[in-house]
Amino acid sequence: MALSIAAAVLAFIAVAGLVAYLFTRSSESAATERRLSGLKKPEQPNDHVEGGGLLRSGGSRLPLLRSFLAGSALNDRWRLDLERAGLRLKVSEYFLMRILSAVVVGMLAFLLAGRSPLGLVLVVATIVAGYLVPSVYVGFRKGRRKDAINAQLVEMLEMVSNSLRSGFAFVQAIEMAAKQLTPPVKDELEAFLNDTSLGAKAEDALRDMADRSGSIDMELMVTTILVQRTSGGNLSEVLDKVAATIRERERLQGDIKALTASQRFTGFVLSIYPLLLGALFFVISPGLMGVLWTDEFGRIMLAFAAFLQVLGIVSIRRILKLEV
Repeated sequence: MALSIAAAVLAFIAVAGLVAYLFTRSSESAATERRLSGLKKPEQPNDHVEGGGLLRSGGSRLPLLRSFLAGSALNDRWRLDLERAGLRLKVSEYFLMRILSAVVVGMLAFLLAGRSPLGLVLVVATIVAGYLVPSVYVGFRKGRRKDAINAQLVEMLEMVSNSLRSGFAFVQAIEMAAKQLTPPVKDELEAFLNDTSLGAKAEDALRDMADRSGSIDMELMVTTILVQRTSGGNLSEVLDKVAATIRERERLQGDIKALTASQRFTGFVLSIYPLLLGALFFVISPGLMGVLWTDEFGRIMLAFAAFLQVLGIVSIRRILKLEV
């Protein structure tokens, strides 16, 4: 039993190392490939590569998974999620990472829970959880990157507006702002400039930038610019009004956070309360609490309690998350 657990731990460390490598791997050509694949090009009838374009999948190390995912709606959705999270992963690599995570977590649960019917139910639940863990991390990265973009958007609009007043063209104003800002807005502006330099229309490049960012504020800015380019008007004044609108939304969001501070603190206390109470009971009566991880039914109850606790944390966060 000890040997099996040691082997499972070593396998977990190996997979964790692989996952860390895939997440931190930097490919200089990956960003260029994504920009080139975003250009509007006619579809090829014999296109069976990942994401529907040769440039999008060039250099992929997983051709079988790439062929399996090519052309599917899941492939496009995952690709957009990875771009919004700022991760330089291919969809095939991301899918393999989720499969490996599910296998390793399921194997560990099987070694701990045994072959009983309840243990098998626990194994299935942990496999599903292991498969979803990478998507949770990607969602966390998406939210953090979106917040960073929103925080820089007003400054970017002011820079572009001032450049337009100085006589620069719109693309030149974007280039000036990209030189002065920091990521992630800098990355989005540079992607826009790369698209336009490769022949894409400015309108299409703006729409792609809004899709990649996943930010409502960025979408508001892009929609306003597209309307102005169609109907005419002073673009610098329009961008100033958009910046003022975004500032007002940020102020309202700050007021909402202040009004819900007590509820958010209550949710935090309820999240850590079971852990602290369990630790206290373990100090008082370690033999009684030890039944939870030495007995089969105790492990099942412990896993079910952990599931309910996570469900409660997620529910509280969703209730207190208000969009303005």
